[in-house]
Amino acid sequence: MRRILRVVPPLVLAALASGCSMIPVKMHMETRTMNADGRVETKTKDWEGTLDQLPGELAKAGSELGDVTAKMVKQLTDVPPPGKVELKDLGPGMEQYQNRPETDFLQAARNDKGEKEEFSYVRLGVDSYDDFFKTAQELHALTWQATQTTSHMRQLTTKILSEKVDASADLHAAVEKGLASGSADAALKTRLGGLASMGALLGTLVPRMVSKTTQLVSAGQKLVTGMPTSLTNPKLVTHFPLVKQGLLSSIAVIHESGGAMLGLGKELGGFRRTTVGLLVPSEQRTGLAIAQPWLPDPR
Repeated sequence: MRRILRVVPPLVLAALASGCSMIPVKMHMETRTMNADGRVETKTKDWEGTLDQLPGELAKAGSELGDVTAKMVKQLTDVPPPGKVELKDLGPGMEQYQNRPETDFLQAARNDKGEKEEFSYVRLGVDSYDDFFKTAQELHALTWQATQTTSHMRQLTTKILSEKVDASADLHAAVEKGLASGSADAALKTRLGGLASMGALLGTLVPRMVSKTTQLVSAGQKLVTGMPTSLTNPKLVTHFPLVKQGLLSSIAVIHESGGAMLGLGKELGGFRRTTVGLLVPSEQRTGLAIAQPWLPDPR
């Protein structure tokens, strides 16, 4: 059975809110299931929430991965300390936006339970498994960052132009119009310019990772079947069910993130070409690609 998730870019519903986490968004989710006989079943669902959330199955998958990661960190012994994905880990150039509340949306991220999202991953001391756990959280973090970035750009542009910039509008064109506005608040334009520059980087990172989703899911499945021969540490063997659960949760996050990033990649495409003087070459190697020695580079 093959499952495809499509997320239409966020629709701004209200004027700029005082708190980033309270900005309302609406998404339309479409799930298609292909049965063994070739029949395709389509289900649609509208999701409404705020920017401290992610929609539907993606929020659920991220929360489950966070829970199982916490269990693995607690129960596994004789393994390296856990790692944590930060904004700078998502690709070259992203470090300049880290630790800045107006651009680093990972800092204020919350899971579907309202708890702080750490984007942490377990390390077993075996490169192929450690890299996979890290990559799952990188995709989760990238999806979160891209979702927040596009939504905040729509909110700021709406405020600057005093006209709604909804999901049917060309976001890149609207942002350029907002930045060219002569009567707009300078502080708002500065914030929008920073997000637009970051959008150029995300416009390269997101499509590149979407193209690798299928390979990543396949690689994760191979790690599951290869556990008996790859993970020989006796202290790991006794926790095989938990490690398997962690791998399956990571696969789910990669699958759902890939689906969500399809729409985000299209929305960020205009920023990739050129935005406020920043040019991002399409051939630029990303940190995410480098962090996957077990995954062949498709180029």
